[in-house]
Amino acid sequence: MSLQSPSSNFASMSVLFGAAVWGIYWLPLRYLEDMGISGAWPVALLNIAPVFLFVGWVLTNWPKHRQYLGAALIIGLLTGLAFAMYGAGLIYTSVMRATLLYYLTPIWATLIGIFWLGEKATWQRWLAIVGGLLGLSVLVSGGPAMTLNIGDLYGFLSGVFWAFGASMIKRLPTVPLPTMAAFQSISVVVGALLLGAVAGNQTLLTGEQIWAAIPVSLGISVCLIMPSAVILIWAQKFLSPGRVGLLMMSEVLVAAITASILLPDERMSMLEWFGAALIVGACLIEILLTPMEQAHPPNH
Repeated sequence: MSLQSPSSNFASMSVLFGAAVWGIYWLPLRYLEDMGISGAWPVALLNIAPVFLFVGWVLTNWPKHRQYLGAALIIGLLTGLAFAMYGAGLIYTSVMRATLLYYLTPIWATLIGIFWLGEKATWQRWLAIVGGLLGLSVLVSGGPAMTLNIGDLYGFLSGVFWAFGASMIKRLPTVPLPTMAAFQSISVVVGALLLGAVAGNQTLLTGEQIWAAIPVSLGISVCLIMPSAVILIWAQKFLSPGRVGLLMMSEVLVAAITASILLPDERMSMLEWFGAALIVGACLIEILLTPMEQAHPPNH
């Protein structure tokens, strides 16, 4: 069965809106943290439901997925650890610092695309990258000073891991989405618990805490995490890692707005708003001015 190829515009807009949803990911994380759930447990709890869904999906179609297990494992580990590190970063450092450090991704993604995937970076893409990074720099310069911590490291490494994972998805487009998502969701849960253990302030949950967290974690998993994660994995079969990284900057704007409104210590100044405008401009350059890439999905 041959899948119809979506246009590059449709895939690009899917990434743009799918990533924007992640701009409010910090809200349930901080909510669970305020409930007394320590360490990176909030990240693990918010990603447990997808494990059962995607693993069950793969097991019910085992013959179709079995041959892709090796490639799916590598992709799932890379993208799953990226999500785990990003979530842990949102807990251990400020929302904006974790988000901005993650969005160094376009640099790594573009370099990977050039040297590994043999892509040609147009001047429009370089312009978009420069504009996006300039916007990130302006945002950072306008924020409060903070000592570097382990959350900053997690935020930085999340972008590196995501860039490699996105490149693997592009390089191995025949791997079924459910197989990748199954390994990714497992990696998020296990990775988050390991990251929390490394940070050193993670304790075991009580039965009361688990019971109280179920409604929030289940609702967020079904309504936010699973749909947006599937969209991002799907779209990367059709777009270059550099373009995906730039389009996902929509998350920065949403995170900046929500954090500035709900977190007084992270309210943005005029300079920071200017940086956010540069980031949006970089996304528009990437969408409107770079050559349109047509999708070439595999036959199943």
